[in-house]
Order: sequence, then structure tokens, then C-alpha cells
Amino acid sequence: MIGLAVMVRIDGLRDLLPVLAYAGLLIARGRAGEREAGRAGVPLLGGLVAGAGLGLAAAYLLSRPYLRYLSGSLVPLLVICGAVVLLIAVAAALAPRLAGPVRRAARIRWLPGAAFGLVVLAAAAFAARPWLQTVTRRPTTPEDRTTSLFIVAVQKANGLPTEAYRLYYENSAHWVAWYIGIPAALLAVLAAAVLARRLVRGTAAGWALPLAVVVWTTVGTLYRPAITPDHPWAARRLVPVIIPGLVLLAVWGLHWLRDRARRSGYGPAARRRITAGGAVLLLAFPVITSAGTAFTPVERGERVAVEALCAALPARASVLVAERVTADRFTQVVRGTCDVPTARIVLAPRSDVPAPADVTRLAARVRAAGRVPVLLAAKDTQLSAYGMPVQVMNLRVRQDERSLVDAPNATWSLSADVWMAVPGAGT
Repeated sequence: MIGLAVMVRIDGLRDLLPVLAYAGLLIARGRAGEREAGRAGVPLLGGLVAGAGLGLAAAYLLSRPYLRYLSGSLVPLLVICGAVVLLIAVAAALAPRLAGPVRRAARIRWLPGAAFGLVVLAAAAFAARPWLQTVTRRPTTPEDRTTSLFIVAVQKANGLPTEAYRLYYENSAHWVAWYIGIPAALLAVLAAAVLARRLVRGTAAGWALPLAVVVWTTVGTLYRPAITPDHPWAARRLVPVIIPGLVLLAVWGLHWLRDRARRSGYGPAARRRITAGGAVLLLAFPVITSAGTAFTPVERGERVAVEALCAALPARASVLVAERVTADRFTQVVRGTCDVPTARIVLAPRSDVPAPADVTRLAARVRAAGRVPVLLAAKDTQLSAYGMPVQVMNLRVRQDERSLVDAPNATWSLSADVWMAVPGAGT
């Protein structure tokens, strides 16, 4: 099941690396004489490889263009995965010889304290990052340039200075605090530090794998979220592992505080107050953050509008999108939901519509192939030269806002108009 994360999102490979390393550790321990660990390591490794293999096969067979688009980051990730597998094989082979030195190293007195301090320092560095770094990226591809234009538009909507190259990744730790709250974030850091110290001491073995997955994914994602930084949309980077993992750690941290109070001599009433106060703090901040959006319906009617658009397309249609905004919004929607061949026509220089000669040429080629050419645009005037325009979508809904430097707390209006024309045989 863990390996099948790759079926859902290809960057799930990164989250699997701690599990892969843990399986190798179990196999190595088995070869070093710990038979119980060895018996668990082989099936864990086998299941992980099987699940991830199915995900990679699906990606290769069904989404190869997407893999090519991501190759700049995907290939290094695959190399890292291969290196981890190689290290596992070497560690398993040398496990009997390495067992003694590893046990001696684990008895170094200052290591538990160093593990605790390292977690706290890493968390502090992420929290202070906005004052130490401004993350930017110069556009090198058409997609990068589109992202830069989008960020400028959101900056204007948010009343911020226009800085096209800003990515706002330095705020990533603050993103987490928006959604789970500062108390939960602090408790999660405390829990991770305490558990890291216990792991080095050898007293919290059951937490080794979950803590490794949560910490590894959190550090990697917060350092480089690799997403357009508008919220709440960018929060999808935090949803699979980071938010649930840190909430889990925060709850454990609250339990640790209560246990610490018991060991310090506090009575049951004081411990109950600690638990109740901690629970209120854990719940209050997410409630405050979501108050501006939780009770406003968003995207209502979009599915019906898309279904009506699909129903309006004639039989054997091949769609040509002849306007920039419609192409950005609906090319993949029509292709994927309506199951109709769809392409966007290259725009004329410094224009939101293509050259008329390109439209008529492509429409003629579609008709020559035995299909019915269908043009889509945002306004009837953009299609009237090619056929009778018919409006097939008039959508007015609310959507979540797009916030760059503050927690999202409102909704924005969204309008979508789509007009359709079917060029005649002589067009």
C-alpha cells in the first residue's frame, strides 16, 4: 500500500525512500542475528517494490509526456532511489561486520542530545528562513513564463509589490502553521526532538519508520515545494504526509507533556487541565484559519456546466480552442472529461486569438480527416467570422482565494464563458 503512493503522484517516490531504507535496515539486522527483524524486512521490501513498480508502470504506459515534462527532477530522484537500493545491498552484505561498530557508536553519550538539538535547529532555520532568504526563479520555459505572469496577477490582487520571479518558498514552514496552528507546530517539533533522542538511545523503536517518513518528507517538501505558491491551492503539497504527520506528532507531544507533568508530581486535576488546554489550542487555530472559507460554497455548478458543454459538442467532434483563456482553462477539461480530441491553436503574435488563416486551415484539415471541427472561445465576436456562435457555458461561481503571504480567509468570484462555432465546409 505504501508503494502504491506512486500510483497517485509520481513524487511519492521521494516519500518512499525512508521506507526503503528501513526495509534494508531490517534485512541487515536479520543478517546480524536479529531474526524477527529479518523476517519483516524481506516482505516489506518486496511489497514496496511491487507497489511502486505498478505506479511507475502506469505512469510510463499512460502518462509518458508527463514524465518527460518532469524529467529534470524525476531522473535525479530515480538515481537517488537506485543509490539507496545499492546501499541496502551493501549494508545487508556487510551487516555481520558492521553490527559491532554500530552498537558501539550508539553508546556515545552526546548523540541523543545532538539528535534532539538537530531537530530543534532545523525547525528554527525553517521558521527564520523568510528573514534569511528570498527564493526566486528566472523563467526558462514557456510554462515558467506563464507561472511568472500568474504570480504577478495574484500579487496585484493581494496588494503586493509585483516581483515576477518570486516563488515564496521561504515561507513554506509558515504555510504549515497556517493550517495546523502555531501550538500544533511547536508541539510537533518538540515531539520529533524527543522521539529522535529516544531513537538514538534505542528506546522508541516503534517510531523509527513513521518519524523518518514524516521528517524526511517535511524537510524535503518545505525546502522545495515545487508548486505555484498561491493558497489554499498550494496546500496540496502538505496534505498527503506533512499535515497528518505533524498533527500525529503534536498529539503525541501533548501526551508527553501530560506524562511529564505526572512524573513531576502534578496531580490528576492538573494533568486534565493540561490535556484540555492543549486540545483547545490544537483545535482553535485551524478553526480560526478556516472561518473565512469553511461556510461559503465553492465551485458549485461546475460539474453540471462541464457536462452541458460536453453534451453540446456534435458527434465526431474535434475541438480547436481559438482563444488564450479558454485554452488555458478548458483544453484538458474537454479532452479528458468529454473524451473528444482537443488542441489549442497557436496564438498570433501579441494577441489572445490565433491568425484567421490558421483557424481555417486547421478546420479544413479536421474536416478532411472525417471529423467535425468545433471552435471554442470566450466571446462570440471571436468566432463569428467562422460560423454561428452558440454559448455553451455561462458559469458564475465562488472559488477559494489565491493568497501568497497570508492564510487564505475568503473566496473570490469566478466567471467562465465559452462560445462554440462549427465552421461550414466552405470556411
